[in-house]
Amino acid sequence: MANLLVKSTKIIFVILILVVVTIYFYLRQSLPILEGQVQADVEQTVIVSRDEQGIAQINGSNRRDVSVALGYLHAQERFFQMDLLRRNSAGELSELFGELALKHDKKIRVHQFRKRVTQFVSLLTEEQQSILQSYTAGVNQGLEDLAANPFEYALLSATPKPWLPEDSMLVLYSMYMDLQYEYGDRELLLGAMSDLLSEEGFQFLIPEGSNWDAAVDGTQLPKGEMPAGKVFADDLSAANALNLANAETINHAQQFELFPDNQEGFKGSNNWAVSGNVSKTGSAIVADDMHLGIAVPNIWYRTSLRYTANDQPLLIDGVSLPGTPAIVVGSNHNIAWGFTNSYGDWNDLIKLVVSEDGTQYLTPEGYKSFILEQEAIDIKGQQAKSVTIKLTQWGPVIGEDHQGNLLAMRWVAHDAEGVNFNLFGLEYAQNVEQAIEAAHSAGIPAQNLMVGDRYGSIAWTIAGAIPRKFGLDNTGSQGWAVPQDWSTGDIGWSGYLNSDEYPVVLNPEKNRLWTGNSRVVGDDMYQKLGNGGYALGARSQQIRDGLMAIEEFTEQDLLDIQNDDKAVFLTPWHRYLLDTVLTDEFVKEHDYAQLVEQLNQWQARASVDSVGYLFVRQFRLNLRDELFSPLTKMMQEASKDNALDLSFRPIRSQVEIPMWQLLTQQPQHLLPEGHASWNEFSQSVASATYQELVEKYGSIDKATWGAHNTTNIQHPLSKAIPALGWLLDMPQEPVRGDTFMPRVQGVAFGSSQRMVVSPGHEHQAIFHMPSSQSGHPLSPFYGKGHDDWVKGVASPLLPGVTKYTLEFTPK
Repeated sequence: MANLLVKSTKIIFVILILVVVTIYFYLRQSLPILEGQVQADVEQTVIVSRDEQGIAQINGSNRRDVSVALGYLHAQERFFQMDLLRRNSAGELSELFGELALKHDKKIRVHQFRKRVTQFVSLLTEEQQSILQSYTAGVNQGLEDLAANPFEYALLSATPKPWLPEDSMLVLYSMYMDLQYEYGDRELLLGAMSDLLSEEGFQFLIPEGSNWDAAVDGTQLPKGEMPAGKVFADDLSAANALNLANAETINHAQQFELFPDNQEGFKGSNNWAVSGNVSKTGSAIVADDMHLGIAVPNIWYRTSLRYTANDQPLLIDGVSLPGTPAIVVGSNHNIAWGFTNSYGDWNDLIKLVVSEDGTQYLTPEGYKSFILEQEAIDIKGQQAKSVTIKLTQWGPVIGEDHQGNLLAMRWVAHDAEGVNFNLFGLEYAQNVEQAIEAAHSAGIPAQNLMVGDRYGSIAWTIAGAIPRKFGLDNTGSQGWAVPQDWSTGDIGWSGYLNSDEYPVVLNPEKNRLWTGNSRVVGDDMYQKLGNGGYALGARSQQIRDGLMAIEEFTEQDLLDIQNDDKAVFLTPWHRYLLDTVLTDEFVKEHDYAQLVEQLNQWQARASVDSVGYLFVRQFRLNLRDELFSPLTKMMQEASKDNALDLSFRPIRSQVEIPMWQLLTQQPQHLLPEGHASWNEFSQSVASATYQELVEKYGSIDKATWGAHNTTNIQHPLSKAIPALGWLLDMPQEPVRGDTFMPRVQGVAFGSSQRMVVSPGHEHQAIFHMPSSQSGHPLSPFYGKGHDDWVKGVASPLLPGVTKYTLEFTPK
């Protein structure tokens, strides 16, 4: 019997070895080609050199040829990522993932992005179409030249589909979905709040401005006034109301998300620039770090292009987005540029007036019939399912509001102006003025462009189409911020702004510019942009103050600001806890002396060993959830009959202002029910926070920020198959930084790259990003460079010593 057991164990062991060897050799077959010669659809020879991190420098005679090589590299290193991006916006994920993705696909099909790009690709310029065709040819050859399909397809029992030119536009649409509210979430929420709250209660909860405002033009907007009456109805302020965190879980638990975001931070970014007047290089210096969900591989692909255009040699260094041939941020050695999400108002919900039989809707020209179209969704292992799309002259019907009114959506992304490849113009720009001109016609999700040139000039403007609106205020919490009836013709959109109408700030007197997803400008410029849910200005203010504290800048100075983890935003909360909440009597009664000691030693920054930072942060979040639980309950009640997802994420930063007003002014008529005083209310939250952390970490001294903020940067497949995590995921590490500070850092959210560059001085420029260039776990540069990003240390923008050379020759 013992011998049989030994033999069985040996057989199982041999089988496991054979399985591991088989998997290893399959993975080896799907590795990209790093060296040698490839015949391709190029006019002249293209040389690709890669350093030990896999940073690719592509040398060719023209943009078309280097696009072939770029497509080839993207396909060999990142095809699965590219495929997910195109399927995400096309609503075609069910074909790979089956029933799991069906809800997502059915919902996103309302935008008919696949249909739109099929039309829009023919509207591109002749040059852009040529570049896109070349890129597509490179992608398909790169995929075909792999000895085996990318390993992800073997795990999914699927076969990759060839790339189409229009697929690159679908990738842009995935960025729209990631950076803007594709179903009008904020407007839907504000519409419900406006209807269900008193006018003064609504204005109090959604203030125009705050003490955190940090616009570059110094404009300030007012906070809300404390309401004289109650904000919430008596029957909705019960102590058992759902809390904010639970509401968000309920709303999103069943949704398929390629880019899950459980962070409080906005998907956006920081960027800033200083002019040559205050830089040691004499050129401008531009810093940029884009905040997104972080996975394996990283969303960006480090790329250097070398080619000739108009008889001029071009040197371009930065990052490309796999699936597109464009350089997203970087430098062409004459200008450097970076983006942050703008959060202007780029879509609007239209409250439709529908005929009695429901077949028509009212327009300024009278009733018109809805256009109905069918789309089929292919589902892995099942028969295809059909969805009906209902269209109006303004845009598709996306659902209903809390009152059952049918809603249509007008969105920049639905128009040809919203999707193109005019971003190529930044590669050719010789100075700030030319960069601004190129940005204004770019078909991308509207971004804050920060640009500086080698001559020392700096500028901010919007890159992307800006709709021309009429009939309503475009800045407050009413007007365009809530769904409106367009049937009278008194309000609506009338095309897009011309370049000379765009907001621009060029070479400001203080020689410094900054953005951080908060409001950048005021007055007439603000009116043109609107308010699509700006972030609180805490990050922008900390960046501004950091810039003002330095008289002359090096690149390292700007990296230091990117790494700034000082807890400026939470400092008032820290003082509130120590001065008001944790009284001597309360501390003695609950034996919180150790907690007070940790708070006194909190370091005033988001450092990994700080217990006090984590406590202050969680206290604020718990107090917010408890204080606004009646609002959550109200929205849940309002939406339960309409199956709405009235998430409070779109206003999560705005409620900071009324929350702080309530705590500091302590109005008795707004005291949360069941509490004798505002201090007693805050003390109850402090006790709950203490118990929460002790239960989670074992003792209060172990509840450090690093224990809470430990990275979990995963490959999409390891989320579904955890056993693959050891092979595919990045190491889990405690990291410093948080949401309301320049060094934005969460578990799987934060700076998707950090760049600091002075045009003309690229040899001393700084760049790093998480994960790595490669999406293949056996790649020699899998995970290379990730540690620089974790530690925030300077690493070069330009590729290092060539380690691999791949040559593309004409067929």
